[in-house]
Amino acid sequence: MVTIYHSAKKSLLAPVASALIAAVAAPAFAASAPAAPAKNAAAPATAQSAKPTATSPKAPAAAVAAPAADPVTSKAQSFPGPTAAEFAHWHRLYIEERGKAAKASACIRSKTCISDESDFLKPIEVAHQLRKSIEGWAKAGNHHAAYYAGLMAFDQAKHFDEEFRIYNSHKDERYLRASHKFVELSDREIRRAKELLYPAAYDQHPESCMLMGEVMEYDRLDPKKSSALVFYYCASREYYFAGNRDLALKAYTGMLRVGSPQDPMIVEMHARLLNQQPENPWRPMQPLSSAKPTP
Repeated sequence: MVTIYHSAKKSLLAPVASALIAAVAAPAFAASAPAAPAKNAAAPATAQSAKPTATSPKAPAAAVAAPAADPVTSKAQSFPGPTAAEFAHWHRLYIEERGKAAKASACIRSKTCISDESDFLKPIEVAHQLRKSIEGWAKAGNHHAAYYAGLMAFDQAKHFDEEFRIYNSHKDERYLRASHKFVELSDREIRRAKELLYPAAYDQHPESCMLMGEVMEYDRLDPKKSSALVFYYCASREYYFAGNRDLALKAYTGMLRVGSPQDPMIVEMHARLLNQQPENPWRPMQPLSSAKPTP
């Protein structure tokens, strides 16, 4: 009986992979995650109105104990909707649900693991709800949401590229056909990341500028190193003026990867970050009485 089960599972592995692709690409689930703003609705006056409802699978943790730590260390700015700490909390929940889905997907692919497809679809549903809500706030003008929405799209694009390399290494025609679908999905996620990050990056939001530079540098089909240099410069400059020298140096390192050392932007940030101006630029003058007599 076990042998029959494994042989049937092996023959149906490629069609299941296609079903997984469809489930990840465009699931149609009802939104019960943190409520995204409507297009014509005004932004809420406080962050409390944007927290998840009590019916959400992760609502109690998000509504009761949002973490105080904020990984986004840029200067304080006022944006409509929740704070950066709340978006960071929802992003961590999103990563947890994606991890559960990855474990379930590995179990489905294994010959020795018996699993139900619901173990994969349920966490994907929760992650999809969280992502759509954050993207809704990003489109409403919240730059913190734009950063996390772009980060999720960029991570998903890299995940699809990794899946393409795995499927493309097989000799089975069904795997090869499925691999091309991953390329299309990766390109779509790269375009989505750019669309979400552009408004915040052009508004000189340093985290969005930094991520936008990484997306431009990563673009597999058409890497735009000149554009990546501009966004890295934006991030390095804004981090420097905000007092975050370590992050400014990280963005400056990205500038060196994509640009020439003689570029004016690189020269400027090198002077700001690495040339230390002395506190007293003038040479101290010694009084005449203390001067040594000449022999």
